[in-house]
Amino acid sequence: MKATLLVLLLSVVSMMVTGDLHLSERGTGPGCLVGTRLAFDLNTTLEETKRLNNEFFDCPNPEPGVPCFFYSHVFKPFFIIEGTVEGESDRFLDSYTFKVVGGGRTRGSVRNYSHEEILNFNSLSDSESSRQTLVWTYDDVPDSFRLTKEGFLLMSNASNRVRWLCQRNSPCGDLTPVNLLDPDFFFIIEVSNRETASSPFCEHTLRFELHAHGFPLDPVRGLFFMQMTMTVIQTILICYIGHTCWRLRQKTVHTKKRDGLDEQDGNQFKAGDVLVKVGSMLHSCFLQLYCIIFRIVQNPMLDHVIMLVVLFDTSTLIAQTFQGVTVRTGWCLSAVDSCLLVFYVVEAVFKILVRGRTYFRKPWNVLDFFIVFMSVLEFTLSLVQSAGGFSSRQASTLFRVLKTLKGARVFRALRLLKAIRFFKGLQAILLTCLQSFRSMSSIIVLMFLFLFIFTVIFREMFNESDPEHFGNIFRTIFTLFQILTLDDWSLIYMTSRDNGAPHIIYFLSLYIVVELFTFLNLFIAVLADNFQLSIRKKRQCKSQKSPDVKEGETQSGVKAVEDLEMCQVEIEEEFHKEALRRASSDSKQSKRKIELISRHLQLLAAMDQHMQKYRSQACLLDNLVETFFTVRSFSVYML
Repeated sequence: MKATLLVLLLSVVSMMVTGDLHLSERGTGPGCLVGTRLAFDLNTTLEETKRLNNEFFDCPNPEPGVPCFFYSHVFKPFFIIEGTVEGESDRFLDSYTFKVVGGGRTRGSVRNYSHEEILNFNSLSDSESSRQTLVWTYDDVPDSFRLTKEGFLLMSNASNRVRWLCQRNSPCGDLTPVNLLDPDFFFIIEVSNRETASSPFCEHTLRFELHAHGFPLDPVRGLFFMQMTMTVIQTILICYIGHTCWRLRQKTVHTKKRDGLDEQDGNQFKAGDVLVKVGSMLHSCFLQLYCIIFRIVQNPMLDHVIMLVVLFDTSTLIAQTFQGVTVRTGWCLSAVDSCLLVFYVVEAVFKILVRGRTYFRKPWNVLDFFIVFMSVLEFTLSLVQSAGGFSSRQASTLFRVLKTLKGARVFRALRLLKAIRFFKGLQAILLTCLQSFRSMSSIIVLMFLFLFIFTVIFREMFNESDPEHFGNIFRTIFTLFQILTLDDWSLIYMTSRDNGAPHIIYFLSLYIVVELFTFLNLFIAVLADNFQLSIRKKRQCKSQKSPDVKEGETQSGVKAVEDLEMCQVEIEEEFHKEALRRASSDSKQSKRKIELISRHLQLLAAMDQHMQKYRSQACLLDNLVETFFTVRSFSVYML
């Protein structure tokens, strides 16, 4: 008896010294053994967590005596019945309730929740069909589950995998990081089988502390970051539009002074004239706004800004491939991702507004739109998931869909190919490679044909001497592809030689000569020849200095300039009509006379425009004639 009391006293003292919060009540009931309690099996839980998630991330700042788990990982707890006297332990196989009864942002701020808060965070009495609480849910949803009288889920060893949810109205929802590290939270978990009907003899209750880290960015807060970024972009656009409108206003004042028109407001208008004036003003404003958006899209500065955004986004994607960065700064990287998504959406919307259906005729634009659409869809589904209202099975399915969509984010790295348009050397190399595939297709077909022939030969002759490399058709193809790179071909030869097939050296030599020294070098020769042809054509174009080349280089921007000129012409027409209407309000001129004056001004403007076109065409014709005689004299001199 004294020895038993001494062991109990030492265990209590050790718990007080370590400060670990593992509070377990001794089993009660007529059939319970004396000196038994329920305990948390940390080692088995860690091993099972690593097996389920294929990885384990410890806390960046672990607390001594508190087990730490990653928020996104599946948590499967194990418990044992521990003997405090003899030290023996058995697996706890009974059903139990899993409840969050306390928590806090730091270990010092951990508090116990009230009974109403415990019911709110863990009970399903109000929504039994949802199968999820505000804090956690089943990862493996059973077909049928049981609830206690108060609505708590009954768990067992067959279905006890927990996935943390932490919705917005929960104590661990919408956490913010500290010192640029991902948020973490301390839970107090209570496990008890007192409310189960299958344990009438022995009842246990256990409370232990759990540290969860790596909480992700809440989608609603991500939406807030997107709104802030959109506000900054709107401010920049408003400043640019204001500056452009001020320049147009100065141009209008200068035109009025030149034409001798006074800046009169025309105070006497009829009701119909007021509506017409308002309509014309709105139409003029929309035209000006369209012209401003057109200038923004056609401005090379937009492409430079987008390229910088793409480079920064790619750097964040590369950073997320490192586990240490993902575990510690995943929240901040998600916030940056939400801000950068706004730039992609604004770029796509502006280009679609300006170019219309022609935006989707270029493959680069289709790729950009697909990437933006997938990113917006991923963010929308995350926002819908955070709103709750899903069953556990639906939440699990939605989680898998989001995981698949996050895998599609790797296509965003392809946006780096847009940088090719800014480097003519890279553009020439890429175009040469694409043009070379036509001439290299026959060589590739011959390489695969001979690869198949040698595969059949090696499979039939050396499958017994070296079954590891030539055991079946797929292993043989992989081995021959490995030999094509000259990787460990000598080891393959020695393996077959040691097993009684030294004549494999002849077949290996023949294969290397045919595939590597012949076809592969021919492949490289065709590519080099195409590079030489492209360089030769480029030199010829520079030596000729043909105006057609310059015209071809600027052909893509001709339509843009024409559209911008049409916008300016429409704005000027609106200005002249408004000026005539204001001038006629004092001189009492007839509508017929106003129309004749307007028509006269339009004819003058058309004549001026045609004269400018005539001068440009005459200049172009002179250049063509001069180039023709230059080329002719050069050819006569060469002959």
